[in-house]
Amino acid sequence: MPSFWLIWFLGFMLTSAVMLGAWSGPFRSVSNLSRWTTRLGIRPVPAWLSNPDADRWAFRGGLGAIALLLVLPWLIPSQPSIDVPGNLPEASPSAVAPVSPEPGVATRPGRHLDAEMQNAILVHVPKTKRVRMVVLKDDAEADQFSWEIDAFLRTEGYTVVSPRLMFAMPKGEQTPVGTSIYPDPKDPDIVVVRIGLNDR
Repeated sequence: MPSFWLIWFLGFMLTSAVMLGAWSGPFRSVSNLSRWTTRLGIRPVPAWLSNPDADRWAFRGGLGAIALLLVLPWLIPSQPSIDVPGNLPEASPSAVAPVSPEPGVATRPGRHLDAEMQNAILVHVPKTKRVRMVVLKDDAEADQFSWEIDAFLRTEGYTVVSPRLMFAMPKGEQTPVGTSIYPDPKDPDIVVVRIGLNDR
């Protein structure tokens, strides 16, 4: 949002200039702001700006405006990151989702978090690291399994990064199978739990 930050910077500088002008002086008969206005060649000077109280109100208003400018970036929601770990391709318009089996064709039973998987997480994922879930796109079974892992992680005191990421493979490339755990190459403080096709 470059335009937002430009407006923010200009507002901050303008507010600072008004506060500096109100603070510089002091003059007893008229406001400091009216003296600066006269020096800048702006005439006639309004009566309310000539009042000595105008400096005090301008300075107080400037403090409020700066406080608002400092808080404003936290109030505007940012776009969620859609970056994926370096060893995963980003989903693209040419990506294809797994093909659903035809009616009557036997499918593998859904995966569930067992003691072996729980132990693998506890051994290989330090609780000092945050965890990012990366799930195969448009695969209901993988999505359901990922939520079981998510619930286990939170119960054990891990921090799960939001939002979770979905991935799909470009046409012609093999879709990852099973569940993998590896450090995020873009952030050393994050461990990725990637859930691919059902391998059970």
